[in-house]
Amino acid sequence: MAKESAARDSAAMSEKSRSEHEINEPGKADDELIKSYLRKTDLHLLPLTFAMYFLSVIDRNNIGNAKAAGMDKHLGLHGQQFNWIISAFFFTYIFCEVPSNILLKRFGARMWLPLLAVCWSVLVACMAAAKSYGALVAVRVLMGVFEAGYVPGFIYMTSFWYTRRQQGPRIALFFSAGVFAGIWAGPLAARLQAIDGKLLGYQYIFIIEASMTVLVAALMALIVQDYPSTARFLSPAERAAALRMLEADRALSPQALYSTRQVMRALGDWT
Repeated sequence: MAKESAARDSAAMSEKSRSEHEINEPGKADDELIKSYLRKTDLHLLPLTFAMYFLSVIDRNNIGNAKAAGMDKHLGLHGQQFNWIISAFFFTYIFCEVPSNILLKRFGARMWLPLLAVCWSVLVACMAAAKSYGALVAVRVLMGVFEAGYVPGFIYMTSFWYTRRQQGPRIALFFSAGVFAGIWAGPLAARLQAIDGKLLGYQYIFIIEASMTVLVAALMALIVQDYPSTARFLSPAERAAALRMLEADRALSPQALYSTRQVMRALGDWT
């Protein structure tokens, strides 16, 4: 009896050790776990961040469609005023990217990126109520503050979830949303300005497109997670395999060799 009990205890310990090995030690099982991890992570992060960039490009550029719908004539804009309204966005955009990423690290992508989107979409809606050139400039300046953080924030966020090699295709996919925004912005604005209601056509463009951004921001706050180590959609084994993969990639980073030729090639590539 004692021998049978000892054998059962040994088998139980062996099974427990095997389970711990799958979670804590790298091996062939990691390949399947990493595939599952990437599939789940892509599904939870990429569709919403893609949609948000699509909408952010529409939000920053819809003022051109608003002009086509008669905004400039309604507000009495003249001379170079419309051009200054467009440029005002970039006065703050170019200075607020780094501060925004510092705050993203402090508050987490799940909270910070949707908050940025809500703030700039509220400002887009405010353009529907603007009555003067000065009001439009002020709103565009503030929009630059909040939109500045989204693109670098997404890139920074992906560094928590993917290796350097895995980041590239996903960032390329993300930026392709800007192309689709350019394709669909005009037809969408044309449909919105044709709404027969109490507001002017260009006001519907601002209000409805801003509402779309708020909706996607709410979904991001519910679905996007901050880090693999705290992601609820991962199993313990997937999380452990992913953390090993990411740690190995970070360990290789200091070993990357500096090449002046690579730097010059990057600076010379204007595409």
